[in-house]
Amino acid sequence: TGVQSISFSGFCRLILDQGLKSPSQDTEGILPYRAAALSNLSNLLQSLVSANGRFVSDYMIVYKRNLYHQLAPRLFSSISDGQSKNDKSMPPLLVANALECLASLIYDSIGDPGLSKEQNFNYSDPMDCLNFFVGLSGNSAWTIRQMSTLAASSLVAKMATKYLQKNEAIKVCLDCATKALKDRKFWKVRQAGLDLILSLVSRVGKQRVSEADSENRLIMESILPYKEKILHITRASLLDSEAHVTATASKISLAMTWWP
Repeated sequence: TGVQSISFSGFCRLILDQGLKSPSQDTEGILPYRAAALSNLSNLLQSLVSANGRFVSDYMIVYKRNLYHQLAPRLFSSISDGQSKNDKSMPPLLVANALECLASLIYDSIGDPGLSKEQNFNYSDPMDCLNFFVGLSGNSAWTIRQMSTLAASSLVAKMATKYLQKNEAIKVCLDCATKALKDRKFWKVRQAGLDLILSLVSRVGKQRVSEADSENRLIMESILPYKEKILHITRASLLDSEAHVTATASKISLAMTWWP
């Protein structure tokens, strides 16, 4: 018999099926299996990088965009269903893992109409996605608070530039980060909030204002009204008892040292 092959996208869909099995198919002890399936899917998606590791090729963007359209609808739907208050709702561990998959699945320049002539669904609209993630940042489960904020961070790092040139996106990000930083019990939630701010300020780049391209300059102009708020958050986080949190706060301070 000949050797059967499977495409990468087909393999990802197969793993996703295992992670999102309906509760009626569950047997005792199946939760760790489903969690492992989603966690490994996230790791697999993170392996999709360019060959030289320095930039993402147009081909890879198109490939990840197509993969996103195949997998994201089920993940968003499962997460939404998981918030229902019934016996068949998705366990918080699986919701967190599904959010991790979405964070790994987001492609560069998401929301840029120039990359696709097809109609954008709501899960391809960066602001819809950002509001979806932020809406979960107040969940009672700390793993969901952490992963929803990290998913927002991944989105901010990759969304089309035009969305970050508007005050709405900046304000939503800072509100989410501020909420995360109020979590005194779980330092990973606080770090996720700082990761979101770091993704935001990093979009400006490392150039001086005179050297920055017009798009980066417009992003900076959108963030500048909130500069003092960001610096206040950063200074307070430098006093945190957790080293991981202070390290991320230091990165934010370093990224903004040359800002006007």
